[in-house]
Amino acid sequence: MPGEGYDRSDWKKEEENHTKTFAQSDALSRGSFLKVMLTGAASALSAGTGFARSLRSPVSRQFKPLVRGLTQDIRLYGSTAVEIGGKAKLDGLKISVDCSDSSSMKWNVTVPEEGEFDLLLSCAVSVPGFKLEIRSGSSSVKVELKVTEGVYQQTEGGWFFNFERTRLDGKLHLTRGVNPVTVQVSGPEQSGVIRFRCLEILPVSGRAAIIPSEESVRAHRANTDWFVKAGYGVMFHWTDFTQPREGEKKPYKGAVDAFDVNAFANMVEEMRASYVVFTLNHAHPHCAAPIQSWEAIHPGWTTRRDLIGDLAAALEARSIRFLLYINSPILTKLGHIGPTGLYQLTFSEEQFAEIHRDVLGEIGARYGERLAGYWLDSWYQSLAAYPDVPIDAVYRACRVGNPRRITCFNFWIFPVLTPYQDYWAGELDSLQNPFASRYIQRGAGKGFQAHGLLSMLEAWVHDKPGPIPAPQFSAEDLIAYVRANIEHQAVTTINIGIYQDATVEQTSMDMMRQLRRAIRGK
Repeated sequence: MPGEGYDRSDWKKEEENHTKTFAQSDALSRGSFLKVMLTGAASALSAGTGFARSLRSPVSRQFKPLVRGLTQDIRLYGSTAVEIGGKAKLDGLKISVDCSDSSSMKWNVTVPEEGEFDLLLSCAVSVPGFKLEIRSGSSSVKVELKVTEGVYQQTEGGWFFNFERTRLDGKLHLTRGVNPVTVQVSGPEQSGVIRFRCLEILPVSGRAAIIPSEESVRAHRANTDWFVKAGYGVMFHWTDFTQPREGEKKPYKGAVDAFDVNAFANMVEEMRASYVVFTLNHAHPHCAAPIQSWEAIHPGWTTRRDLIGDLAAALEARSIRFLLYINSPILTKLGHIGPTGLYQLTFSEEQFAEIHRDVLGEIGARYGERLAGYWLDSWYQSLAAYPDVPIDAVYRACRVGNPRRITCFNFWIFPVLTPYQDYWAGELDSLQNPFASRYIQRGAGKGFQAHGLLSMLEAWVHDKPGPIPAPQFSAEDLIAYVRANIEHQAVTTINIGIYQDATVEQTSMDMMRQLRRAIRGK
């Protein structure tokens, strides 16, 4: 069983002052981080530091274009509706629509040819009794919605909801040209809502070319056996927001130069974490390595020291794998969200894809097998802003330098809209329900390797001066959660608050020691 009798050398055998200070009142939880990014604060802060000086793409023109034409996969979001009526309303972040009895949404959908279309619905349903009708002209599809299930402990008024993606019975007939498409929701009058994320409309003819079979994609996924055997690993949001325990905060580049990789690696080794996920960027486009393609997009935000390479080498010497976190919208300067929920775009769809290809290609070639994986953030936003991005091409770029490298695209609580990834990002924030199987059966991550990412703190980043707070859960609860996941071949990543000098608080270290003894037995 993974985690029991663990040999830390097994994985070797198995496979060959530029930063702006940002004063904010809220900790960098998912909600507040989204507010920073969606209101354009991150872009505004970066203006004047070189962030906006170059809008050129770093594309090497010897490559063929990645975006050759629009796909036939139409996704309808609340932010793109021409009408939202009745009791329906966009949520505060404008990324889903809350619907109760007598709610409606309308879009004008343009299709090139008349035909029959399949429908896939992504939503969260809190109580039984809701019905949904999708209409266009005389054609309609009706469905009775079931309560959605998953690993989240659903909370009203919060963001923990079990969204699911479901193929609906029936076909919608659309004519060539513009078609009004209406979604009408009816349901029980008692409290309870459905949260609508999107409706996908796909032509029946040629659908196999648009959506590859799960079997064909799974055959090309990276093997996650080492990930399963790892049992648990750790994540560190070490960014330009990160504060010291005491004293004055260093500029980001100064902190990069002062980072003691050997002390950090020794600390991780004491935790017996099998892997580390480390932030390359987060709310700002900093990059702690001299990556030329990154510098071309964000002049002045890279560093002379290759901290990423130094970390990868120090961890490899201790048989600890290394993964990188990258926030895609920050990398590609995805603009702030407007009053209707539509994104303001800096680059074209083709440039968005090519930036990822260039950056991921350079990083992958530079670090090779020392880089074991990626955790790519905010793809529910990226795909909404750029619906025709060829994620399969981005996924392939993630393998440059190491064909066994594992990758996930984070869709947060929303259903994953691409089969091209190796494990579920699993952003849980806090302790939720443990997984019941290696491959997720219900909920947002259905079909993927089970993986949960939780944070010891209520915030992902220690962004306030002073001591890091005590963990938000007990050691006993964490041990029980990790143990239950391991029993079902699911993986747990624990985000630990870290100081700018790359140390952690004693309470966090004590909890990881208890977890180590319980899971590793030493």
